Amino acid sequence: MMKPPPITTLGAVTFGPCGEDNIDLFRVNPNVPLRQALEQVSALLYCAKKLALDAAVGKDSQRHAWASYYLCEMGKAVIDDVCLREF
Repeated sequence: MMKPPPITTLGAVTFGPCGEDNIDLFRVNPNVPLRQALEQVSALLYCAKKLALDAAVGKDSQRHAWASYYLCEMGKAVIDDVCLREF
């Protein structure tokens, strides 16, 4: 019995719109194993959660809010990329 190929990222999702035309600057890399991709997403979201809390309760914490936003955008891109794969 053949073992199914490992689930990996496709490398299809882009993120980080910039400039007047909102062209995405970044892309999820293809062929990252699912477990490693999800571990990275977990780390990104953990940091985003901490920064969002600091932004919610701190004074002059706009930089925390933006950092949290960008970390969430990165995590979402990885999840979206993995979910494009047909299981």
